Amino acid sequence: MLQELFSDLIHELRGAISMRRHPFKYVTLSTVDEQKSPRSRTVVLREVSESLECIIFTDARSQKISHISTNDNACMLAYHPKKLMQIRLDGQLTVVRDQKEIKRLFQKVSEKAIKDYTTSVSPGCAIDQPDQVEYVSRSESNFVALKFVPHTIEYLRLKRPNHLRAVYKTEDGWKGQWLVP
Repeated sequence: MLQELFSDLIHELRGAISMRRHPFKYVTLSTVDEQKSPRSRTVVLREVSESLECIIFTDARSQKISHISTNDNACMLAYHPKKLMQIRLDGQLTVVRDQKEIKRLFQKVSEKAIKDYTTSVSPGCAIDQPDQVEYVSRSESNFVALKFVPHTIEYLRLKRPNHLRAVYKTEDGWKGQWLVP
């Protein structure tokens, strides 16, 4: 049954890429800031590889970039409300450096979404009004792709008569271990 749960969580995680309204499309990403405090935000899951590496996009000037430069540990959390399923992935978050890969990923950014990476000032800067944000051209974007490589995945499914909770680790080939819910 552990491998069935693992297959289910992989199916759901990959479903976020292929299904537009999948609950795992938007995940919570947590990093650790310079004061060792956790910082969480919602991000869009863009790709999930066969080896479960996840790709997200961000602005190069965002706080998560400075966080991972000093501590690359990160956590991703996804919740499926209809299935009452939560998965938490612990791993490392790094900036994608391969120029061919960056170009391929940047081509996926729609004209509507490019605004997320082309503000004239950094994300989080104070402004007077939301409509006062200025933008630069697409060629001047601050687009960055981040790769999240999980080493541990924890699965929780709320159900009766028994909740199900298990942990999977790369070090044991993702074979799984039951946990008390």
